[in-house]
Amino acid sequence: MPSFLPENPRTSTRRISWDAVRVLAVLSVMLGHITHQGPLAHTELDDYPVKITAQFGAAILMVVSAFFVCQTIRRGDTRRWMWKKAARLVPPYLVAVLLTYFVMRWADASFNGQEFGSHWWDKLFGPTTDGLAWASSWYVPVGWDLLVNLTMIQGWHQGFIWLDGSYWTLPVQLMVFAGAALLWSRTRWFRSPHAARHAKLLAWAMIVVPLVLRFWVFGVTNPSPWAFAVVFGFGLHRLHAFAAGVAVWLWSRNRLSTPHLALLLAAAVAAQDLHLYPFHVALPTDPARLPSDIGFALVLLLVCAAAKGPDWTFLRPLAPVITWFAGISYGVYLLHQELGYILAKALQLAGLPGWARLPLVLGAAIGAGWLLTKLVERPAHRWLTAPRGATAPPPRTAPDDLVREGPTGPAPVSVGGSS
Repeated sequence: MPSFLPENPRTSTRRISWDAVRVLAVLSVMLGHITHQGPLAHTELDDYPVKITAQFGAAILMVVSAFFVCQTIRRGDTRRWMWKKAARLVPPYLVAVLLTYFVMRWADASFNGQEFGSHWWDKLFGPTTDGLAWASSWYVPVGWDLLVNLTMIQGWHQGFIWLDGSYWTLPVQLMVFAGAALLWSRTRWFRSPHAARHAKLLAWAMIVVPLVLRFWVFGVTNPSPWAFAVVFGFGLHRLHAFAAGVAVWLWSRNRLSTPHLALLLAAAVAAQDLHLYPFHVALPTDPARLPSDIGFALVLLLVCAAAKGPDWTFLRPLAPVITWFAGISYGVYLLHQELGYILAKALQLAGLPGWARLPLVLGAAIGAGWLLTKLVERPAHRWLTAPRGATAPPPRTAPDDLVREGPTGPAPVSVGGSS
């Protein structure tokens, strides 16, 4: 069996198919949050002309992320690879958390008719004067919530508040990236003649082990804080999506047979269903089990087509729009959900019906995402990854398949929502 040692660098042309998959996934996340999950959280917003109930976009983004981890981690210095990942993901996240916290704090208090104390600390971080954080469905966060979200520990305790439900992807991805870097740099498992076999075992383990732990060892109804922390803190309920990305990469390199790929992807879809619907029925507040499963399975087929099939040249006329949107999609993802709910509420109070609010909320999310990308993500990534000192050697890592160093290139989508 061939090893996973780095291959000789070669010139490649950016494939529109990958950008199209990412745009499709991000749009499904946006529409699902705005038209479905937003009205679930705030029933007064339930007047949109369409409702997208299927939840699969974020899982697909994790599949794509895992595929390109396999594609890029083999090139050059692993520490620099990990640093570049963190340098792209973390700065815009921190800015988004700060922005969301202060907008959410003041807007939600206004919606509830609440006020803050006169001291600057009370205005910025303290509770409202009536002491009610949940005066309505519009939660008013405090300084502790800001700290929890800045440090990405929301998934470690049931009492922690997510300022934005989309934030779950960041800690999970960083842990997966760190695990991949350690496995590649500190073990011989993926540099030996049996590397492909080891990768297949790893993919199956990422699907089976979390299921065994959550449903058999811990129990899905286990009320213990430690059980919650293990499952959701480590993101065990999301590892199947990364396993699917590993499998597609193996298959695209002819290191996994098509029947084996089909079996592994079917297991990933089943794991997705079990983790989203642990009681094997549609949830009372989110009855979208079948659309979610079917959507995940169908878009997995598109991922396979993008990975091994010919490029989707029929989309070339739309390439400027698709690649531009793919390039700002991380910023869009970070700012579209909770801030989108707040904007929708403000527009509703101004008298706008659902059909008029929908394009405005979508457009505002895209505009905000573009600004976050242009003003924070790309400048921070360039500054943090630039060689220090005149004698610094050029980086040995090949350019990331999903990142262009220039200001016009799209960044990789390693994002999602609460889907």
